[in-house]
Amino acid sequence: MSIEHRVASPDPDYSGLDGAHPREVIEWAARSIDRLAIATSFQSSGMVILHMLKDIRPDVPVLFIDTGFHFPETLKFRTKVVDLWDLKLVDLRGRHGSVEGQEREHGPKLFERNPGLCCHINKVEPLQEALEEFDGWLSGLRRDQSPLRSETPIVEAQMLPSGDEIMKVHPLAGWSSTDVLTYVRDNDIPTHPLFAKGFASIGCYPCTRAVGPDEDERAGRWDGQGKSECGIHTFGKTGGALETEAEQ
Repeated sequence: MSIEHRVASPDPDYSGLDGAHPREVIEWAARSIDRLAIATSFQSSGMVILHMLKDIRPDVPVLFIDTGFHFPETLKFRTKVVDLWDLKLVDLRGRHGSVEGQEREHGPKLFERNPGLCCHINKVEPLQEALEEFDGWLSGLRRDQSPLRSETPIVEAQMLPSGDEIMKVHPLAGWSSTDVLTYVRDNDIPTHPLFAKGFASIGCYPCTRAVGPDEDERAGRWDGQGKSECGIHTFGKTGGALETEAEQ
């Protein structure tokens, strides 16, 4: 018996979105993708998309991957924004359900011994499972964040483990960090409190540090562990997934 898989089929004119304003990209996604979600950790790029989206399609579910290792500031800020903008939050958790559950199966400090596995079971798997319910999702990736992200398209197809294909949309792909900060300032958007302490990209507390003025945004993630991506932006891509700059 053959199995039919869902194949993403957006508006055929999406290729013309390259160079469009992020709001136009979000409007296209809201119009073209029926079951649409956004995944965010409430950093500035995600906040910009949420700010635009709430005026375009406020009912879109907001997926937050709760790894169990977030900074307390991240969780507090998430709650603040959800209440402020009345967001439809969906918390995602790994199969272990908690840090304690993970330690019972894999031992303590998996994030040090095998950061790739830790990210996979706490981030990639929960997101993959959640995305089975959607036709596409919005992400805050930008080309200027790191060399590995420099070729980020506005729209791409992403294959799920089930064999279904969904659309992944990056409205801010062509924006710079200055563009984001300008929009945040001009629209009085709240920002993650750790940005003021030198954190440019904020993930789990064991694997995140503040960055220096000459480092790119992603330099503070998995420092010294030969890793620069968690996997949620690299699975299901044509040609295989890349998680480090050295793999390019």
